[in-house]
Amino acid sequence: RMAAWGDPAGGLRPEEIATVISYLRQMGNTPPPAAETRPARWAKGDTAEGARLFSIYCQGCHGDKGQGLEGPALNNKVLLGSATDTYLSETINRGRSGTAMTAFAQPSPVHPALTPAEVEFIVSFIRTWEQP
Repeated sequence: RMAAWGDPAGGLRPEEIATVISYLRQMGNTPPPAAETRPARWAKGDTAEGARLFSIYCQGCHGDKGQGLEGPALNNKVLLGSATDTYLSETINRGRSGTAMTAFAQPSPVHPALTPAEVEFIVSFIRTWEQP
């Protein structure tokens, strides 16, 4: 059974998690990410424009209210509470390997490349689901 990584009652300790991550990066020849210099919540984009862009590029997989369809739910309180704006924007930019989530920093046959500002608008819109 897969251990709950961060669960204090039986999960992996922080140093064990770091060891697993280091091993996986070594296997994939992936360097560690650069140190984050921005705060966890830095996106301050136009949420109305983010909603418009989300409806065009994200809603088909993540649902009109972020509830999840083919893609995972983005209005998930645990995800929103733990994911940084950098994580969300990098996921949009790079996509998710092994999933239908394509990289939006590069154009594809089905969508244009999104600008950094457009990605920030989408992240800012996604953050509106944190509000009560």
